[in-house]
Amino acid sequence: MKTLVFTICARNYIGLSRVLQQSIARYGGPDVDFRIYVAEGTSDAGDEDAGRTIISAPEALAPYIDAREFANMAFMYNVTEFCTALKAACFMHGFADGYDTCLYMDPDILVVADLDHITRELDDAAILITPHLCLPATDEGPRTDRGILATGVYNLGFLGLRRNAEAQTFLAWWHERLRTQAFNDHYHALYTDQRWMDFVPSLFPAHAVKIWRHLGCNVAPWNYHERQIEPVGDGFVVRPRRDNVPSAGNAVPLVFLHFSGFDFRRILEGRFDQLNLADAETHADLVPLYERYGAAIQALAGEMAGHLAQSYGFDTFADGSLILPSHRRLFRIWKERHGLAADPFAVTPDSFHAALKARGLLARTGGADLAADKATARSIAAPERLLGRARTVFRMLFRTLGRARFFLLVRSLNRLSHVEQHYDTFDLDRASIACAPAGPAR
Repeated sequence: MKTLVFTICARNYIGLSRVLQQSIARYGGPDVDFRIYVAEGTSDAGDEDAGRTIISAPEALAPYIDAREFANMAFMYNVTEFCTALKAACFMHGFADGYDTCLYMDPDILVVADLDHITRELDDAAILITPHLCLPATDEGPRTDRGILATGVYNLGFLGLRRNAEAQTFLAWWHERLRTQAFNDHYHALYTDQRWMDFVPSLFPAHAVKIWRHLGCNVAPWNYHERQIEPVGDGFVVRPRRDNVPSAGNAVPLVFLHFSGFDFRRILEGRFDQLNLADAETHADLVPLYERYGAAIQALAGEMAGHLAQSYGFDTFADGSLILPSHRRLFRIWKERHGLAADPFAVTPDSFHAALKARGLLARTGGADLAADKATARSIAAPERLLGRARTVFRMLFRTLGRARFFLLVRSLNRLSHVEQHYDTFDLDRASIACAPAGPAR
């Protein structure tokens, strides 16, 4: 049975994907192939792996996403959203090439045991998914249960499919949603490709879906608090970190780790900083795993640094001006109302760029506009001082509007805090933006 393991990334993560590739080569066996689907397409024509391991997504996925739609998706989505939106099409491409089993893994995964642990799980299932959490611990990890609910019960850093009728039905259903609804948008209950997996156990036959609660698979920062790692020979085993968990069971082999949210530039410097979880390094048993991953990254330091220095290929308009997150969100609404743009990256008089320019919405130099668009509670300087000023304004509004109108305003602010909700503020429906000619019916 031929197996394809693949990942999807932008050019700057090709080096990191090579670390995954080397671990697959060590633990995969002769019937396992590996591919890197590159979202912007391949740039190194002389690379000996080009067309074999490094796959140009725009060309390879053309049977599933034509060039016009591919460009519109590349503009509408940010880099993370776009890479995840291609996932179903990559599975389709792998199956069309004759693979019996396809396994997706994020570029930041390291395999440390034989892939047979995974592939044999698909002998009697079509869809293999891993939950973020597997044990009903009474206390929560640093990534709270509510945080996990916001992003989905199952983690899509890994997904396994076996080629059969159920898998094809699943891919058709999933791909249709990823084409237009792979946003990181908690207000609309979306989290890239991942939230859709919550439907899978109820939409597809029980015999086709396996919820894989193996503690040694998809070990990641969100489940460190429930899983304890112990070295055994050249490998590791995983046990429940707390003895009072009812479903503790016996130790199982550690198969793969997911280094989600780490700053890989810092790892090149020998430091492990997890971007979202402050206490990701508190468990001493994780240190050998960090050391192994760090050594694997350091071994490819030159290639990694070269790729990390590359900018994202879909970050600018045709004239090199920066595409802001707000541009992508406003284009999302335009596309929902008007269909595909002829060329969303163009700077012609009938382009989306021209419409933004006429309304003073293009990015200025200096990076302030980008910083404002990407601002979060973590990135805003002195957030408490800013909130204090906002509260002063709200006190004035309360006195001016009165109780009833003030609370109506407050209840609407969550919605109004999203850029898309201000689409009509800029009157973009009146802009003369060239639409793509109608294609064949889907």
